[in-house]
Parts: sequence; C-alpha cells; structure tokens
Amino acid sequence: DSDKEVRETALHALVQLRDPSIFEPLVQALKDASPDVREQAAHGLSQLRDKRAVDPLIAALKDQNADVRESVVHALSQLRDPRSVDGLMAALGDTVPDVREQAAFALGQLRDKRAAPALAALMKDADADVREQAVFALGQMRDASAIDGLTLALRDTNPDVREQAAFALGQIRDARSVAPLISSLKDENADVREQAAFALGQIRDRAAVEALVIAIKDPSPDVREQVAFALGQLRDPRAIDALTAALKDASADVRQKAAFALGQLAR
Repeated sequence: DSDKEVRETALHALVQLRDPSIFEPLVQALKDASPDVREQAAHGLSQLRDKRAVDPLIAALKDQNADVRESVVHALSQLRDPRSVDGLMAALGDTVPDVREQAAFALGQLRDKRAAPALAALMKDADADVREQAVFALGQMRDASAIDGLTLALRDTNPDVREQAAFALGQIRDARSVAPLISSLKDENADVREQAAFALGQIRDRAAVEALVIAIKDPSPDVREQVAFALGQLRDPRAIDALTAALKDASADVRQKAAFALGQLAR
C-alpha cells in the first residue's frame, strides 16, 4: 500500500498470526522506505524465531534509524544465533546509548565469550545504563577474563552499576574478586554492600570471614541479613560469636538468617 501506516498495520496483523509464510514479506519490509515499517518488520522476525532471519537482520544493523537498529538488535537477541556475535559487538559502538545497551543485553543472552573484551571496554561508556547492562552481560557469561573489568565497575560513580558488578562477580566465583568485594562491604550504598555480601557468600572464600564478621553490625538490616547468610555459606567457626550475637538483632529476618547460618556451621 502507498500509505506507510497501512503497511505498518498490515505487518502488525500478520505478525500476530505467526505463520511461517510471512517470513519473506517481513524480510522485504526491512528495506521499506518508512522506518516505522522497518522497525515493525524487525519485531515480527523476532516473534517468528526463524534462524533464516539472522543474515538480513545483521545487514539491518546499519540502518540509518536508531529505533530500527534497536529493534533489530532485540530481534537478534531473541534468535540467539552465534553468527550475530560480530554484528552485535559492532553495535556496542553505536552512537545511540539505547542501541548499545540493547546490544550488550543481546550478547549476554548469547553468552559467547568472544564478546567479553568488547563488553569490558564498555565500563568506560558515558551512559550508566549501558555500563550496567554490560556488567550484567559479563556476569551471564561467567568468564574469569572479565574479572578486571568488573572490579573496575565496583568503583563506578553509579550505585546501580556497582551493585550489578558485585552480583556478576558472585556469579563468576573467582577468588581474585574477594579483596575488591570486601572493600565494597564499606560502600556508601546499602544495596551495593548487600550485593557484595551475597557475592562473598557465593565465592565461599574464608578470607572474607573477618570482614563479614565486622559487616554483621551494618546499619542496614538487609545488609546484616545477607552477611549472616554469607557467613553460613562460608561455614567458618570464627563466625560463631558474631552469629550468636546476631540472634538478638532488632530484625527478625536477621535473627532467622543467623540461626540458619549457625545450623550450617554445625553440619
């Protein structure tokens, strides 16, 4: 149809059908004169989950419209095909933050370790949401080569990035993360301190015991609760006195976790 809104509405209706026969019309629509139609076509291809769409979507990563590029990157994240890794890594350098953020998410879904260095480089991105998404993606990959970049992210100016970095380090579970995470137990943001305690519990390195014993007196009950749980994960008798004292904490959740932790130490 000559009217772009009619074409877009028709595409939307066809996508709802999810019939394989609409694959070719959707691929053709990626070259439509209207960016709204191209964006709708990329969305439609993501719904079909047909791996034949990978190559035309990779070509569409160079679309002049940022909304289209973002939709294309999202579509590739749904297809999860290794062939898209190089194109998605290139999209990490897009001029638009939303596209870079979506590309980082997509690479996290693919979990291809080839992308780890490119994601680590995003620790210096000007946009905090991009940095946070890159950190999350590195955590998804669980690649020890990302330790240095994630450790750097623990000192990010944005607390959400620091929190996500602590979580990612907990997923990777590398002993090299212990010292930086211990430092994060003193972060000014309670959510970061809580996540650092969780990560130390995941890593289960007893070098963290003394710092966690101190942190069980944190002013935040959520942090104290997570610290108690982490000490239970480490199962070190040096924590017994601190956990016993925590049985009298003002927070019932902290008392419960302390009791659980003491039970873990007795096993």
